[in-house]
Amino acid sequence: MKVCQCQWGRGLLPCVLAVVLCLFGTGRVSGGVKVVQTITGEQAQQHLQETNTVCGVVASTKYAERSREKHTYLNFDRPFPEQTFTAVVTEAARAKFKAPPEVVFDGKNVCVTGLITESFHGKPQIVVEDPSQIQIADPAPPAASPSGQGSAR
Repeated sequence: MKVCQCQWGRGLLPCVLAVVLCLFGTGRVSGGVKVVQTITGEQAQQHLQETNTVCGVVASTKYAERSREKHTYLNFDRPFPEQTFTAVVTEAARAKFKAPPEVVFDGKNVCVTGLITESFHGKPQIVVEDPSQIQIADPAPPAASPSGQGSAR
């Protein structure tokens, strides 16, 4: 069940608008109205500290099994370190997947929903704490070869 809230101290109109946006699934309320929207990895940098859905092709992956955190990284649009955005799957969330995320999502068109923050590399990211935050979207378009024709894997 969705809970819609508002801050009455801001006046009736902002409160009514916030509740209407929440009820129709186009926004969420948290200290004011923040519209939840679907954006690209390129756009994510302009939406830091917002909860949104970021979609793109997973261009490279890495399971950092030797690190202390044991995170799985799903890099969007271009391989690391040139990625536009990263979905960071925590070790606890990784354990909830039926198959390794770096295998399941590699090369797929994926949408991830959550709070967009900035990594220590200065790139936008969403920390994934539950598999429900990641969905495979429509099939990714085929990669274009230098001649402009699609290439097969």
